[in-house]
Amino acid sequence: METLHLYVMLVGAQLRGQLQYKVSFILSLLGSFLACVTEFGVVVVLFLRVPALAGWSFAEVALLYGISGVCFAVAEIIAAALDNFQVHIVRGTFDRVLVRPRGALFQVIVEDFALRRVGRVAQAVLVLVLALRLLEVVWTPDRVAVLALTLVSGTVIYFAIFVLGATFCFWSVQAKEATHVFTYGGDGLASYPLDVYSGGVRRFFTFVVPLAFVNYEPALYLLNRADPLGLPDGVRLLSPLAGILMALLARVGWQHGIRHYQSTGT
Repeated sequence: METLHLYVMLVGAQLRGQLQYKVSFILSLLGSFLACVTEFGVVVVLFLRVPALAGWSFAEVALLYGISGVCFAVAEIIAAALDNFQVHIVRGTFDRVLVRPRGALFQVIVEDFALRRVGRVAQAVLVLVLALRLLEVVWTPDRVAVLALTLVSGTVIYFAIFVLGATFCFWSVQAKEATHVFTYGGDGLASYPLDVYSGGVRRFFTFVVPLAFVNYEPALYLLNRADPLGLPDGVRLLSPLAGILMALLARVGWQHGIRHYQSTGT
């Protein structure tokens, strides 16, 4: 509770600082929102040309897009500081983080709480609401629980990938851009059904980097669709387990990176 209280205080200070320049803040929100609207416009244009994508309707793809977008946007807000973590390594400023009594990851993520990216969250929520209104899904208690757990689990998975991306900077600051394949690129990939990709890609993003559990597998359950990989029906409910495993992997990787950190040598 003490750590949570400190987190709220530090984030609150960040928010007050960002809100000092209201016009700049509003323009940032608007720009983020409109940029994401343009991204979804690609999906709309696609379905103006084709009635279905690998057997998925516009509403079903919008469901995938909305779930992945909400999870990614929330994780991105929390993990905004990790996106430039290589700067700490290059400048050696990570040393001062290690001599403080609080956890290193906690100190890094509270350096930047990107409220300006709420526009991305708003756009994803609107798409998700649109999809839920268009879909003829019978919302039983189990489906409501699956959707709620999916949003939490997907956020954890994306946040863990951000942490693992920052962890690679302990060995190579040049590798940071490569990890964007699984963060920003992962969000783009998860916005479409895995059916459109080859079998190898589907298996990789199911069993290695579990982006399928961000939205695809839960969506199969919500829509009562069969798994194209022929996996048991219970797999569609394993998003919380995938989130826990990714969180544990990120924790172990981060601690391993700190143990091997040797500063800049200057």
